[in-house]
Amino acid sequence: MRGKWNLRKEDHQNWIVFGGSVFISFVLSILVILLDTRMIPLLDHVPEWLLTNVTIAIEVLSALVGTLFAVTTFTFSAMLTVVSLYSSNFSPRLIENFLLNKVALRTLGIFLGGFVYSLSSLVFMRELPDDAMVVSATVVWIYAIAAVIYFIRFIFQTSNFVQQEKLVSKTYRDAKEVFDKNSAFFKDAPKLSRLPEFDTRYQYTIKADTNAYVDYIHFEELNKICEKYQAVCLTHVRIGAFLSQNQPVAVLYTNQRMKDEEYLNRQVNETIAYHTERSAISDPYYSRNKLNDIALRAISPAINDPNTAIHVLHYKSLLEAELAKQAGKYAVLGDPSDNGSDVFEEYRGCIFYEYNNFPADLQEGYWQLVHYMKEDLTCISAIFDGLLVIANAAHEENVPHIKEYSHYVYEKTQEYFPLQLDRKLIEEKHQAILDR
Repeated sequence: MRGKWNLRKEDHQNWIVFGGSVFISFVLSILVILLDTRMIPLLDHVPEWLLTNVTIAIEVLSALVGTLFAVTTFTFSAMLTVVSLYSSNFSPRLIENFLLNKVALRTLGIFLGGFVYSLSSLVFMRELPDDAMVVSATVVWIYAIAAVIYFIRFIFQTSNFVQQEKLVSKTYRDAKEVFDKNSAFFKDAPKLSRLPEFDTRYQYTIKADTNAYVDYIHFEELNKICEKYQAVCLTHVRIGAFLSQNQPVAVLYTNQRMKDEEYLNRQVNETIAYHTERSAISDPYYSRNKLNDIALRAISPAINDPNTAIHVLHYKSLLEAELAKQAGKYAVLGDPSDNGSDVFEEYRGCIFYEYNNFPADLQEGYWQLVHYMKEDLTCISAIFDGLLVIANAAHEENVPHIKEYSHYVYEKTQEYFPLQLDRKLIEEKHQAILDR
């Protein structure tokens, strides 16, 4: 349930931050109004230097209402400018990284909340005598100082987001965090390179009940279903995959006959979080693809910035190295039995999930880059350097796949470098991977 909650939180994060800021400011304004009107008799215990008369308070609040609204408009305009920059120079997929940034959201929320507080206080302030002592001006002064600090932080953060090198490193750190969570989740699960064959009386194919992306799989709930029906579940999809309705997502092997297959299908689908868009919360490959987008846009004829693409390749190889470290292709989630009479009894109640298809993931991570960089010697050299980084970190089981892909890149690109020095450089880098 935690994964589904995180997805819902991401979808409504803007409203949570904005609504929360406005609500807190409104509650604060009510509290201050109750103090100023003496409905809560605490102002007599407040130091006099924190109090002002109503006339001064109205002037301060009136000035801040206009100022906060103007700064809110400026902040919103700055965010739209960055969004436009990301769409044209980087990648539309990176827009969410900026829009969901907590500093940007909180800054806009604080200014909106300050506007609501000042306006609410002004409405009730006019009913008080001009010589009455109130604390509203002092509170809004403290609020304004906090707003200025957040605004400075927002400007600094925005300047970092529009710098390509810092954007690449920030995108890498975000992707690395998702990779680490994914690796930690499957760390203690037994790993298999091949699926065992199960000889059971019944096999039930579970089909998707919607057209959407797989954003999260609740494995604990799926394990409970397997234990309930004494079944083994082989998943056919991975987190991040796009499914069409009635596409197979899993197969349940069991010796029990299911009276209501539709109910079983519905139960399994409820353990899968579907979404109309891909999310980077649980999908490490989507996070990696954002780096690919930056590199592809950088080498496009419109931008022609191979150095940025090379910078991306250096960081990207570190992510691929995380995949290469992991042995096996399938993770067994559950509690396998050591005393099973056959393969089915051994894995009864377990789930088989394809957590690391390294050869396919390696090719998917580079095929667009190789295609569009194949005529640029510096970029191809950086790809071979990246493959060497991956090979040096890889589990022995994955090293042959890296060598095979290095040979593929060499065969695909060598025709574009007929000159001896160019070809010598490529051959040396290719050979270094083969010698690994």
